Amino acid sequence: MDYRRRIATAFKELAVARGLHGVTMDELAAHAGLSKKTIYRHFRSKEEIVALLVEELLQSVATRVQQALALSDSPVDRVAHLIETVVRDVKPLAPLLLHDLQKYYPHLWEKIERFRAEKIQRTFEDLLREDPQGCFRPVNPKIFTAALIASVRAVVNPAFIMENNLSPEETVRSLFAIFMYGVVADR
Repeated sequence: MDYRRRIATAFKELAVARGLHGVTMDELAAHAGLSKKTIYRHFRSKEEIVALLVEELLQSVATRVQQALALSDSPVDRVAHLIETVVRDVKPLAPLLLHDLQKYYPHLWEKIERFRAEKIQRTFEDLLREDPQGCFRPVNPKIFTAALIASVRAVVNPAFIMENNLSPEETVRSLFAIFMYGVVADR
């Protein structure tokens, strides 16, 4: 394992437990089994490590989303695979880690927000437009995706999750259940 990978992996392990802000370079050096000098030789700052991890996360999510969408021809099954992929991706992300990212690295949080919005818009507009089986109600894809993006920003965010004592995975599942099935019970 190269030094950059070793440092990034050690940082990620500490950040999941303590949040991004709670990790010091001294702790990182000890956890990685390296000197601070070695860490600074490979990364200029803690922010550079966080930026690398965010970039890797976004690339990984983009790849897994494409793989999930390719698992079925059924639009409903494709959404189900997509939701399970997103849930798996957010499961290890502690709310404190997300909170720290939003608070201390707002430019990186905004990058995540743009990524989410672009992926949601492109994916769901395509799914709603390309529905030869008539699985979805006839709704305007632009309105649906705008509402979904606004809901994701309002609900799948650190403050809401922490204030309501939720897990990221529970939040994602509930939000998508509301969008896919509504709140009216079958009678």
